[in-house]
Amino acid sequence: MSSESKAKKAKEGLVKFSKPVIQAITTITPVVITTSQKVWACYKSLPEDYLQLIIGFIFCFFGGVFPVLFAAVEAAKHGGISDVAKALNDLSDEAMKIIEASKKDDDADEDNDGKKDVDQIDAKALLLRKTNLVLTKMNPQKIDSALSSIYRVWLSVVAVLTLKFAQTISLAVSISHFLKKPVDHFVEPLVKEVVPDDYDKWIPVVLGWITKSIGMSIAWYINTVITAVTSALTGALIITRSLLKIAHRHNITLEGLIPKNHEDTYIDEALSYVFAFMGIWFQFKIRFDVPFPLNLFLWPMEMGDYLIRWAITNPN
Repeated sequence: MSSESKAKKAKEGLVKFSKPVIQAITTITPVVITTSQKVWACYKSLPEDYLQLIIGFIFCFFGGVFPVLFAAVEAAKHGGISDVAKALNDLSDEAMKIIEASKKDDDADEDNDGKKDVDQIDAKALLLRKTNLVLTKMNPQKIDSALSSIYRVWLSVVAVLTLKFAQTISLAVSISHFLKKPVDHFVEPLVKEVVPDDYDKWIPVVLGWITKSIGMSIAWYINTVITAVTSALTGALIITRSLLKIAHRHNITLEGLIPKNHEDTYIDEALSYVFAFMGIWFQFKIRFDVPFPLNLFLWPMEMGDYLIRWAITNPN
């Protein structure tokens, strides 16, 4: 089969699946946007003490699971997270505008024959129709401004994290370089014997990805252990001090045992060691991986944490 026929076949396949893909996007995207907005609104409506309690709990029990993601959020706060929030809001508004227009377009019957226009055209024409709809309904300047803001903050976050995790990155690169020579000498010839000659050029590249992944895994695991301990200690203290404030707000003093100011007692420090031990034990128990069924809801955080690790470890 010639390259032209392969390209034609691939194009036909892309066009064939365009309709179900468009339907899936128009169905799922509004749900994701609406749910995210509701969660954010609920988060912003909570009292400060309860917010601190939630943040402390996350740091104490999950600080070692998503260390880079949490560090990225902290870096973004100083790099313009409000700009990112506004940009995401603008993008979601544009997406909802296009989706609503697409739904109206799906119900359109311009020739008044009793059948929807989109049901009377082939997949290629539908793809062109939807592309034209997107290009005519969106605000290009708004999209460009939003994407520029996100990219600007992303660059600042990457720069901060690169410095913050410089030692870990250096260790990951050193491990991958250490593994590369024996892999090239012993593994690559064996792989070439079982892989067709046409794919030989891919072998060094794929093996390079594998050695980088191994180096990243080892270096970041060491960093994860350190982060788990430090974040558990930090998060535990946030938890106990938040609990003291909440108790004071509800006039719970335990017969004078709980003072108005945490500076006047050692209860918060003493209890923080208990929570810290629980947090460290829990993270080692789950092996720094989100357990089922939480992983069904937190997989975007897992993906984001890994992608940020890859971005700062392999800047090229």
